[in-house]
Amino acid sequence: MPRPRHWYDDDEMWMTFQSSMFNQERMESTPEEVTNLIELLAIEDGNTILDLCCGIGRHTLEFARCGFTVVGVDRTKQYVETARKTAQDEGLDVEFVVDDMRTFTREAAFDAILSMYTSFGYFDAHEEQMRVLRNVYSSLKPGGRFVYQSMGKEVLARIFLPNNWSETEDGFHLERREVSEDWSKMSNKWHYIRRDDGAIRSWNVEHWIYSAAEFKRMLADTGFSEAKVYGDLDGSPYDHKAHCLIAVGIR
Repeated sequence: MPRPRHWYDDDEMWMTFQSSMFNQERMESTPEEVTNLIELLAIEDGNTILDLCCGIGRHTLEFARCGFTVVGVDRTKQYVETARKTAQDEGLDVEFVVDDMRTFTREAAFDAILSMYTSFGYFDAHEEQMRVLRNVYSSLKPGGRFVYQSMGKEVLARIFLPNNWSETEDGFHLERREVSEDWSKMSNKWHYIRRDDGAIRSWNVEHWIYSAAEFKRMLADTGFSEAKVYGDLDGSPYDHKAHCLIAVGIR
């Protein structure tokens, strides 16, 4: 069976790298991240939250555990099924939807929308990224807040590693990175080596990268009334010591 044309439409890829993307360290950091998000976005009791590209529900489920109404959306059916099962096992009332971020929208339905862990910038054309932002904007209530988390260009320039690897229970994830198109994109080669038989699976993973100024401009072009940037979810400044790029847009 031929592979999908685009890497982000390949269910096999998402399932292959699930254990490395949602590793123990990242899962254990979730409660603190949600606590910081609640403060950063001024989320209040009774607010409704959208976790866009929610994966297996890492943040979605934690917000539900805190008593919030949450909707999780992801295009990977297997991830959504895993998230639904966790919610069912824990007795959590969470809505999960299988959909593409380019098409999902609910008019003025959410007080806060999350785009975490570089879940944006996947598509070839700039207009497709703007379409996602317009969907986000229309899905926010007036005064609602959108948060975007990724590695900004400024951070990448400081910490860039051309090669990296990690180990999981089932195998090894090797990643080779190149900056391409005049610092517009990150072009990666992801390899997964299975521990049991040494079989190797590989994917080309390419996504857009943004500076703080570029992403703030995109938010302004979408119609957000205000945009702020931070160096981490704790609200620290986006400076030479920033851990990542956090952008918050206010409708």
